[in-house]
Amino acid sequence: MSAKLFLAKAAAALSAAAFLLTGCSEPAPSETVKDKMTFLQNECVIFVGEEVAVPVSYQVFDRGVFVKADYDFGGNPLDVNIISSNPEVASVSSGKIKGLKEGNAVLSISSDKIQAKGQLTVTVKENEDAHTSTFNQDITQPLTADMIALPLGLQTGMQSFDIDRRGRFYMSTEDATSMRVCALNMDGSTVGADMVLPSGGHGDGFSIEYDADDVYFWTSGTMGDHTDNGGYSGGKANGPDVRLICRHKFKPGVTEYAEESLEQFYLNDNGARFADVDTEHDVIALWTYENSSDYIYVYRLSEIRKAKTITVKVTRESHNQGKSVTAYNLKTVTPIASFPWKRKGVTTGETNSGAVQGLCVYGDKIYVTSGAKNDEATLMSVMDFSGNILQKLVKVGVSADKQQLIKLNLSSDGTFEPEGVHIRKGQMYLGFVGDYPTSGSKKHTCIIKLK
Repeated sequence: MSAKLFLAKAAAALSAAAFLLTGCSEPAPSETVKDKMTFLQNECVIFVGEEVAVPVSYQVFDRGVFVKADYDFGGNPLDVNIISSNPEVASVSSGKIKGLKEGNAVLSISSDKIQAKGQLTVTVKENEDAHTSTFNQDITQPLTADMIALPLGLQTGMQSFDIDRRGRFYMSTEDATSMRVCALNMDGSTVGADMVLPSGGHGDGFSIEYDADDVYFWTSGTMGDHTDNGGYSGGKANGPDVRLICRHKFKPGVTEYAEESLEQFYLNDNGARFADVDTEHDVIALWTYENSSDYIYVYRLSEIRKAKTITVKVTRESHNQGKSVTAYNLKTVTPIASFPWKRKGVTTGETNSGAVQGLCVYGDKIYVTSGAKNDEATLMSVMDFSGNILQKLVKVGVSADKQQLIKLNLSSDGTFEPEGVHIRKGQMYLGFVGDYPTSGSKKHTCIIKLK
């Protein structure tokens, strides 16, 4: 054997021994995986003169997986280029979109150094926050396909919903003893993880501050261990715990108790079953239980922080027991309206179950929806701030045509349960859950916008 051949065989033997000792195998050659950037959503709404960060997700490939990271659009080290199809409507610079005039623009993203793809449709609107609207839509109008404001196929047990000034929807659901809130883009895609409120009740009394730049919502939360059916806000049938009206900032993926919210308001120990805000007209309406009766209180939003405060302690054993909370005592400010109301007078028709499913305030009126999945139709009644019933048990047209519900795939058998109502900028939005044909089928959420 030649010396050259001997050395080659020895080198091969040593290489094999090394792999046996280390438990490794020879790596296959592969191309370098590029980092990637995509838009977080397909659509967004901004206002003339407003500047917002481009909603993108940047992910770095690190040791075999993609990891979320921040990208420096100021330095732009990877030469990411975001182009507006209509820069006179929406311009893009250093990772910021600026609304210049009303209209639409499509943003596209590209780079030779990373994987970059996707499009974002930007709608620029005039900022009408300083202008108030009135509601005069016909609630008996029949259902048509163009009224469907949120895409179908969302399989949730929605209890209520609302919408923010950019057109993004927020949905509340009940999960055992917790209330959950999720954000939805206009195309129905979810944004981040749910926010969880373990003391937040059933989720039916839920309202967004429509015109705020950040997202704030109002609901009711218990300071104790009351958990029947998720704890209807105002039921408080079992236990000594106090309920507060709470103002939360929406934080995806965060768990937050009532006493950890931004602000708390005390009305009575029962709190409020519904806390609905109309920022356009500077009012908040609270439905509570007091002196063996259902009561409605209406306050000016701008006045309620002038209330004196009251100290309330957490009685919950599982979290923050004994913690003191300083709440605004609404009994120390004068409401612009307060009256008892008999629910059955405005919620129960000949074929209607009478369950209150939505309550909203807008302008100087209060709107109440009622019904269950098998009712002939959802009913709506309207009251003024003196408790006078202006409209009584009117059939909501979009819920009445069972064949149309089936045709538009909102329900497979015509069942359609109301879950929330809100009026924003004069437009009424109605929430429903359909599709209860057989055991095991899932509930499908739907939001209708009246014409």
